[in-house]
Amino acid sequence: MNFDAYMLLWENAFIQLKHIDYINKSDVQVSKELTHSTFLIVTAGDVQIAIDEQPYHVQRFSIFHIGKSQCLQITAQQNVSYFLISYKGDVMYKDAFMQHLQMHYQPFQTHFSCVPSNPIAIYSILQDMNSKWQSGSIQEHLSVKASFYELIYRVFQELAEGQGKPHEIDKAELARLYIKQHIHQPLSIQTLADMLQISTRHLLRIFKARYEVGPQIYLQQLRIEQAKQYLLANQYGIKEIAISLGFEDEYYFSRAFKKATNMAPSSFRLKYTSSMSEIAITSENHFQYNKNQLAQAKRFENEENEIMKEKVIQHIKLPFLLSLLVLLAACNEDTNQTKVAEQTTSNTAETRTVTDDSGREVEIPVRAERVVTDWYLGQILALDVVPVGGVKANLDYAAFLKQHYKDGEITNIGTDGKVSLEKVLELKPDLIITWNAEDVEKYEKIAPTIVFAEDAHQSATEEIKAMANYLGREEEAEAFTKEFEDRIAKAKEKIKDVIPEGASFTIYEMFVKNATIVGNSSVSGGRALYQILGMKPQEKVQELYDTKKSSRGRYEISYEVVGDYVGDYNFMINFFNKDRKMPATWTNLDVVKNNQIVELPSEYYFASDPLSGLHQAEELVDKIVDFTKAQQQ
Repeated sequence: MNFDAYMLLWENAFIQLKHIDYINKSDVQVSKELTHSTFLIVTAGDVQIAIDEQPYHVQRFSIFHIGKSQCLQITAQQNVSYFLISYKGDVMYKDAFMQHLQMHYQPFQTHFSCVPSNPIAIYSILQDMNSKWQSGSIQEHLSVKASFYELIYRVFQELAEGQGKPHEIDKAELARLYIKQHIHQPLSIQTLADMLQISTRHLLRIFKARYEVGPQIYLQQLRIEQAKQYLLANQYGIKEIAISLGFEDEYYFSRAFKKATNMAPSSFRLKYTSSMSEIAITSENHFQYNKNQLAQAKRFENEENEIMKEKVIQHIKLPFLLSLLVLLAACNEDTNQTKVAEQTTSNTAETRTVTDDSGREVEIPVRAERVVTDWYLGQILALDVVPVGGVKANLDYAAFLKQHYKDGEITNIGTDGKVSLEKVLELKPDLIITWNAEDVEKYEKIAPTIVFAEDAHQSATEEIKAMANYLGREEEAEAFTKEFEDRIAKAKEKIKDVIPEGASFTIYEMFVKNATIVGNSSVSGGRALYQILGMKPQEKVQELYDTKKSSRGRYEISYEVVGDYVGDYNFMINFFNKDRKMPATWTNLDVVKNNQIVELPSEYYFASDPLSGLHQAEELVDKIVDFTKAQQQ
């Protein structure tokens, strides 16, 4: 946006204020074509707006300029406050240059937005304008016009100086609208993400946060609802419906339909089209549905209330039942065979058999929805699945993971060594994922149980793909892998020319009586530094890796020999020695005295799952760059 041009045009503008409205209420539903150029200033509340079908989700003070004849929609369920300032503008130009500027930039028609850095000052102007406008006096209206120019100045000042930012388009809503308009076409997450110019993982995260399901599930739900309409129309074959709605074939469509409705498509059509036909067939018996019975019949689709279903059936007259029996008997053999085949396929598709990391064959859900784990929180969150239950250690200490779920979403089931089976049972899981093969027997009494082992997989991305196989989230794994690789590539590029060639790295953990050297494949940033970023361990550290067996990813050393493991870059995590009383053999090291130890916060380096590893790798790169620059000064 050429701010100089716009400010020059506004400087030479003649403005007539037409109206100022202030709205402060809940349950707002506005949809109108604007008769004048308008400023919309949302001052409080959570509101969805659309300007010529361009959606915005507004949760803070935001300013929008909207041209004449553009369509404005405002939707808010909770309380919202906003101003609408309508005006008519014209540029008083004296030469061809100003005329050219007006024609090119169209200042009163251009749509733009601003999230100001100083909303309080702007809000004061708005309050003053509104109160004076409502007075109706000519003198006050002249003052309002002066304040309007002040408002314009502040908005362009914010934007020109970079303090105020344009409001981002609501990409989650844009994705939803696009999906809704393209339910008959093949649509991939990657295509949708590319259209929105965001990563697939970011798309999955924002969409699920807004609508509680991912884009693919939302698309599936829309297609199933549309399929119901086609089935009720009774004009299309099941295969035609499946193909038109983008399903691979009629069998996949049948499985998906039954999973959503608990009925095969042929059964759904038979049940509801027969019921509708029966009203005409038995009209001489004066049987008709009233409004309540229609509402109750609708509930049959999802079998929401068996008791209500029985009550409705009791009110159906005998002639209707006889007619229904005749209609059922008249169905041809092919329809019955198709129905049986669809039901058989649907039933067998509810579960599948996999071999877990302990070599056991386990029958698990096709797509687990209520997952409990006694360790693997990060691996599950990476696939955009929020487990219903997790252990205290992950919930309390894996700080990087907290941004991927909301407080209260995951129930604490205990510690990884002492899980409360009562709590697990209360959560009604459809899949349990454990690290301990010895706990399988007790878990299996509650739900199907998978034994997962991190060391059974060669890399972070392979680990995620393996977990995706168990959860039925292959598409999410593909999205995570792509984002993981892209972000790590950028991180490596960031430090490629920063660290000296052959530089060595060491991570210490500080305990009360001894120190440890962090291993190169797990825990405390070791995986992120050595495995994901590919940094070189210090020589003596590498010797430990080659000749010793780690204890839970660590190598214990005495404080007397800590100096033997000092590298070019040294990181320290102080887990348990919180009183900072370090032994002299540590405090006398040159790197300690010269403040050349980079401390890592323990709460962000507790977990070693791929999702935590990704965050750790990026943070380590930033710390390495900052440390290197500081040493060069």
